[in-house]
Parts: sequence; C-alpha cells; structure tokens
Amino acid sequence: MARRRYTLQIHIAGIFFIVVSLLSVLLIVLSYQNSKELNQQLAIERTSQNAERIKLSFQNLTSPVITAMDALAASDFGHSLYASYDTEWLSSMNAIMERNPEVVAVYVGYPNESSAFIRSTKADFMKEQFSAPENSHIMVDINNKTGNQIRTYYDDTLKHIRADTDRIKYKPTTRPWYKAAPDDGSIYVTDPYFYMFIQRMGITLTRQFKDINGVLAVDITLDSLNKFLYSLVDTEETQLMLLDDNKSVFAHTGFLPESSSGVNQRMYLEAMSASPFNHLFKTSDWHESNKTILHQGENWSLNLVRISFGGERGLWLAKAVPERLLIQSAIEARNNQITISIFGLLIGTVMVLWASKHIANPLKLLVEETQKIRRLDFSSVSTPSSKIVEVRELSESVHMMSETIQNFLQTLHRVSNSSNFDSLMADIALHCQQTSGAEYVMLWTNSAEDREKLTLTAQYPLQTEGKQVDLQKLLADSPQMKKALQGQHFFSFKPCSTDIERGLLPQSLKHAWLVPLYNREKECVGYVFMGFDACPGNDQNDKLQFIRQFLGFASLIKENWDRVAAQKQLFKSFIEMMASAIDTKSPYTGGHCQRVPKLTFMLAEAASNDEKRFPEFSLNDQSREALYFAAWLHDCGKVTTPEFVVDKATKLETIYNRIHEVRTRFEVLKRDAEITYWQKRLEGEKVEELDAWLAEEHKTLDQEFAFVAKCNVGGEFMDASNIEKLEKIAQRTWMRTIDDVQGLSWEEEARRSARGSFLLPCKEQVLSDTVDQMIPWLPQQLKTFENWEFKLPVPPLQYNRGELYNLSIQRGTLTDEERFIINDHIIQTINMLRKLPYPKHLKRVPEIAGGHHEKLDGKGYPYGLDESSLSVDARIMAVADIFEALTASDRPYKKAKTLSEALKILAFMAKDKHVDEQLFRLFIEEKIYLRYAEQFLPKEQHDEVNEDALLAIITPKPEKETETA
Repeated sequence: MARRRYTLQIHIAGIFFIVVSLLSVLLIVLSYQNSKELNQQLAIERTSQNAERIKLSFQNLTSPVITAMDALAASDFGHSLYASYDTEWLSSMNAIMERNPEVVAVYVGYPNESSAFIRSTKADFMKEQFSAPENSHIMVDINNKTGNQIRTYYDDTLKHIRADTDRIKYKPTTRPWYKAAPDDGSIYVTDPYFYMFIQRMGITLTRQFKDINGVLAVDITLDSLNKFLYSLVDTEETQLMLLDDNKSVFAHTGFLPESSSGVNQRMYLEAMSASPFNHLFKTSDWHESNKTILHQGENWSLNLVRISFGGERGLWLAKAVPERLLIQSAIEARNNQITISIFGLLIGTVMVLWASKHIANPLKLLVEETQKIRRLDFSSVSTPSSKIVEVRELSESVHMMSETIQNFLQTLHRVSNSSNFDSLMADIALHCQQTSGAEYVMLWTNSAEDREKLTLTAQYPLQTEGKQVDLQKLLADSPQMKKALQGQHFFSFKPCSTDIERGLLPQSLKHAWLVPLYNREKECVGYVFMGFDACPGNDQNDKLQFIRQFLGFASLIKENWDRVAAQKQLFKSFIEMMASAIDTKSPYTGGHCQRVPKLTFMLAEAASNDEKRFPEFSLNDQSREALYFAAWLHDCGKVTTPEFVVDKATKLETIYNRIHEVRTRFEVLKRDAEITYWQKRLEGEKVEELDAWLAEEHKTLDQEFAFVAKCNVGGEFMDASNIEKLEKIAQRTWMRTIDDVQGLSWEEEARRSARGSFLLPCKEQVLSDTVDQMIPWLPQQLKTFENWEFKLPVPPLQYNRGELYNLSIQRGTLTDEERFIINDHIIQTINMLRKLPYPKHLKRVPEIAGGHHEKLDGKGYPYGLDESSLSVDARIMAVADIFEALTASDRPYKKAKTLSEALKILAFMAKDKHVDEQLFRLFIEEKIYLRYAEQFLPKEQHDEVNEDALLAIITPKPEKETETA
C-alpha cells in the first residue's frame, strides 16, 4: 500500500503540532508523575501522622486506667476486698467506670481461688447479656474459694437492688489475665481478644497488688479506638486497621463482618480474600513500607507504619486506599493542563498554517510545474519567484530539467520507433547535437569480432562537407587521447594545427568533445565526436554531464541491440540444428524439416502481398519471426517417435524384420518333411510316392512362404480372400523343443510369462498373435489420456506386434497403433512448443506449427479444426508440408512425384477442402511451385504443368453453379 503524501504546509504545521504535542505530553507526564509521587508521599506522611494520633489516643485510653490501677494496687482495696468483701470501694469503682466508659470490668483474684468481678451494666448489651435489672448500674460478683458466688446489682445511686447466689467453678489462678501479671508490679497489656460475655473486642490490663498476694485486672473495649479510626478515614473507600506484632487486630474501620462466634478475629481476617489487608497476613517479615498491590482488579496503595510505645512493644497501623483516589488531584491537574495545551496548540497550529502557506506557495507552483513534467506536458513551464534562495535555485533547475527531459523523451520516442540499428544510431547523434549545441556530431561503432575497427554509423547533420573526421587515425596518432579514453573519461580538446593540416580534423573546428561508449563488460563499443566551431559556453558545459549519462544509455542500447541480435541468431541456430537433427535421424524424412520453412515463406510472402484474397494477413518483423519458428519446429515432435516405427518398411519389421523368423519356421517345416520322408523310407514305403510327396510338400511350403513374404512387403491391398488365405497358412504348426524364455531380458520374460508354460517339445503355429506381443500403455501414458484434449483416437494398446495381425494390414505397413504413434508426433510438437517461455509476439507458434495436419473440412488432426478455426499461417504450413512431402526425392520408401503429379494431387486436396483453395490458386498463379522446384528439385522432376487444368479442378462447373443457385 502506497504511503500518503502531504503538502509542505501540512508538513510544517504537522512538525509544529508534533513537537509541541510531544513537549506538552512530556511536561504533562512529568507534572502528573511528580504530582502522583507527591500525593503518595503525602499519603505516607498522613499515615505516619495518623499513627502518632492513634498512639496518643491509645495512651489516652489506657493512661487513666493504668493510673487508677496503680492507685488501687497501692491502696487497701485489695486487702479490704479480700478480708471482708466490703463495699466501701464501690463508689470508687463507679467513679472509675464513669470517667472511663471503655472499662467494662474490673477483676480481682487471689491465690486461694477467691475472686471478685465488678462490671458496668449501663449499656443495654450488658443488661441483655447478664439479665440485669433495667435500673441496674453496676453488677458485683463475689466468688469465695468454695465456689459460692454472690451477684449483687446496684443502681446509679449505688443502692442495692438485688442479690443472686450461684455455684461456679471459676478459678482465677488458671486464667490468662492472672498468670500474665508481672512479678515486678508493672502492668501487662494482653493481646486483643474477643469478650465472650459482651461480644466485643478488647484488651486486659493486669498487675499484682503491692502489699498483698493478689492480682488486679481491668477489661477495656476497643470501641473508642474503632471510632477514632473512623475519624481518621478521609474517603469512603479508605480502610484502616490496627494490629500488634502477632497480627492480632486491635481495631478496624468496619471492613470485617461482625463475628458470630468466639473465634479469633485474626483467623477470621485471614480467611477473607476480599480484604486488601490479606496481603499482610501472607508476609511474615513486617517492616514500615509503602507498596502497590493488585486487589480485585484494581491497584491499591498499602501503607504499614509502626506505632512504638517504648521498648519492643508497639502496634502496626495499616492503611489501604485505591490508588486512583491518591492521584485524583493529580489527574484533575493533568486534565486541566491537557485542556490548556490543546487550546494553545490549536491557536499555534492556525498561526503556523498561515505562515507556512506563504512559504509554500512558490513550492506549490513548482509542484504544479513538476506535475506538468510528470504528465509530459511541456507546453508552458514558468519559474515562480521567491525570496528564499533554495526555492529560486530549485525553480531554475526545474526549468532546465524540463527542457532536458523534453529533448530526452523526444529522443527516446525516436529510439523506440527505430526498427533498425542505423536509424537508432542516427537518433542518438541527433539528440547529442540538440543537447550540446555542437555544429556537427559523428558516431562511430565497432563489432564484437573486431573492437579496433571503427565504422562511421551516424552523423548529424547529414551534409558534413568540409567537416570530415578520421577518428581511426586520430586515435592511433594520439596516445594521450587514447589513454584518457581508456580510463572511461570523456576527452575535451582543442585541435592542433598538425591534425588539421593532415586532414584528420576540419579547419573550422575550434573545440571538440570525444565521449567513448562502454558496455557492461567495460569494452569500448564506439565513440561520439561533437565538434564546435566556437568554444562551448557555460550552458553547454552544464549539459556535458547529462550528455555523458545519455551516452551511457546509448551504450546500453548498442549492447542490448547486439545481445538481442546474437541471442536471436543463437536461437535460430538451435532451431535449425534441431530440424537438421530430425532430418538426419531418419532417412525417411530426408530434408523435410529444412525445406518446408523455405516453401512456407515463399507462400507467406505472396499471401501477405495479396490484399484482395488475404486482407487480414500481413507479415511484419514479429509475425515473420513467429512463422519462422513455427515452420522450422513444425515436426520437432518427431524426436520422440521411435525410429523403427518411422522406418518401418515391411509389416513384420520392428527393430529388425521378423520375416526371417517366419522363414526359419518354414525351413524347419521343410526339414521336418525330409525327416518324415526318410523315416517312411526306412519303414519300407514306396520311394516313388515318397519322392512325389516330398516335392509337393516343399513346393507348398515355398509357395506359402512366398505369399507371406509378399504380404509382408505391403505393396498391394489385402482383400478378404488374401487375409483368409493368410489365416489358413497360420494354422500350420512346427515343433519347438527349446525353452523360448532363455536369453530374454527381464521385461521380455515378464511379457512372455503371460502366455504360460508349455511342456517341451510343443507345437506352435507358424504365424500367431500371442499375448506377449500385445504391449500395453504405461500408467503415466494412460494418465495423460485421461485429460486428452485432442481428437486423435487413442488405440487400446501401445503396440500390437502380433504376426498375423501385422501381416493382415490392408494398406501400407503400419498398424493402427503405429499410425497413432506416427500421428502423435504433431501432439508432441504442440506439447513441446507449449513449454517454451515465449514473448507475446511468439505465443501463436504452437498453434501455427501444430495445425499443418488439420483440414478445412474438420477431418484433420490433432484437434479436428475446420475452416472457421484455422489461421492463414497454419493453412500455409499445410500446403508447404504436403507439397514438400510429395516432391521429396530423398525418401527411400517412395518415389518422388513430378511437379505436375504433385500439383494435381494438391488440386484435388483443395477441391476436397483438405487444403485452402485460395492458397492453392496463389501457389499456382504466383508460380511459387516453380521457384521452389528451381532451388530444391532435380531436373528430372521438372515437367510441364498445365496451370489452367489444375485451376479447373477446383473451379465449380457452370451447371453445378446454376443448381446451387
């Protein structure tokens, strides 16, 4: 597909558009990337700030509780509770829970397995969970070491509401919060876990009492931490999660579903592939990071920040947000920049289009001029002016190019119409004179056989009186000039007085150019001499390079002309050599293939000149060449015809004449008769009778063989009686005692085996048609016949060598199978000629060469073409082929016809529409037969020819004309 072309204006605007667009895109991309990175960095910083705020919030959550626990541990709270389960501390517990709503329970445990639980029941879920009264505010469980439990409910004024007793098996010393209390009195914070009683996530703070042996623990829910996390969410899709080093979830922003069982929330989280935090639980080594992950087909930014509380303890804040939200502001800024860039680009493009139009206008005019040149329109070539130096110089060059191309095309036109070498060289000389402005031009050429000998081939002007140049002698006497020309350079010189005085150069010559012509083998094939009566000017010198290039083209013309002529001559020589080989191969064709072309062209030239009878037939160089090849190759298929078929002179002949085998059998029969004779003599029969019998038997055998031999010659018509007699003779038998398979080739032996084996001795007929004498077609030949386009009937066998079958041939010596092989030569001719790669004007060669056995009545072969389908060329070939065959005197199997005999046969063939009647008339009237006879026929064949009688044969009688009318 051809690439599209655009105007200079479009190119300038396009380049501006592309450059500015690329710069804009580059700036937008850089700005977008910087904004994107800045927003991502801000997101990381925001996460770090949130971590500090969470740290502060967590400290605010736990610090009051820790302070209260330290105060309780140092007071007598644990002692009084342990000693008497006094309720004086109840107001203090109520105050702690009021000030710290996240505190849901306070535990006290002792080594003796007694314990106390203080829980706030203000919340509805606590009342529901513990079946507390509606007005209850605090619930206190006192468990003694024997397993008795007293549960007491208090209202908001700490007034006793109700007390329940129960039996429990709770042992505080086995609980994690009890065991986790450090011995040094410090406070231990447990991992988040699920409070089964209240269905909430929380942590437990635990420590030992200061003065007594016991543990104080406080349960804190993480609801406030969750609420705080929600306050840090800046978008609806942002997700936050607070974890410890064990990947336990402290708080989250609600992306997890509410758990309905007591399983650990971390395990529940790990099972959820829908969470963007699922990536964290697949990583064992945590560190602060900012990475992009693919979650549900979308990129998410995942930040992980450490919240340190001193020492090794701390929490991890994980933040997940879709990346598109982080870069939303960058996208908006990018879109704004794109809008501004497009607007500026459109304005700039319009301005550039306006400016480039004024720059490109002169070039447009030049384009129009070059388009005229491309259309070969040289009617008016203008030179547009421009302030741009390059455009002005281009305009002048286009004008000069137009003139040069115009002259060159005129020369090419003359060259293409040149039909001979001399006119071609004259056109080249004329173009050199017109281009160079020389007063006279002379062109010398040489031949491939002798490069040193120069011949003046063309000159301009034709009248060069007083301007003769002896270039042959000039080159011989000027070594400097010859050396320069051998280097393939043109030679520019001023004549010396000596050369003028010697007559080598004309007296008026002031300056000369001499340009050698070289072929592709670097061989000098000629020279062009351009003479000036005045020194050439600058314009002429500017055209010198073009002249040299044109003469390089002229060199190729000369080389190609010589090469084509040589190739044609070589091809013709091959054709004539093949025709000669066919004639030499068999004496039965004589010089047929070499004489038919001569006669064909005699008749073709006459037909071409007869516009009345053959208005559509004319010979030019191309049609003459096609007819030449067809005539010389019309019987090339005979190279495939077996010689023993072509040369078959007798009916029993194959590679040799099999009559000798038959004669030997008759000789055997005669010997058998003699043996019988002597055997009967020994048996005592009468000698006189035996002598008479033997003589009669020998006579009969001799007569029968003589008849067989006569039939073998094929000189007479074999009627039914002769065939019957032949079949009767064939019934004679002779005794074979030797195996007839011995000494055979493998192919013959395979055919012979088809007859079967016989016990020796065995009787055989003296003449027979046996199976092994029937030669079938080969498989590849049968495949050819499947797509048989010819109307030549194909016999069922390739050869039938049956002795009786061959001797029974009624006319001639050829069987139907052999006659097919003979006729097949024309099919082979067509097939062989079709395989050649012809130029266009030779495409009809197979049709012309393959039609010389066709008849106008449609009964010819191989196609059975009739008068409407046969070309004049093929009809001419048919007449020439028949007449040559009738008059040929170099064929041993027949006697040559005299002129009158051959023409009479040809006349009847014209009458019967076997050959063209008009061509026969032309053949007689133009006395072509006589010209042919004078060149090729011996004198004894020249007899008197009655032309009127011959023409009368093909002229309808008057009465028949009347009847027809």
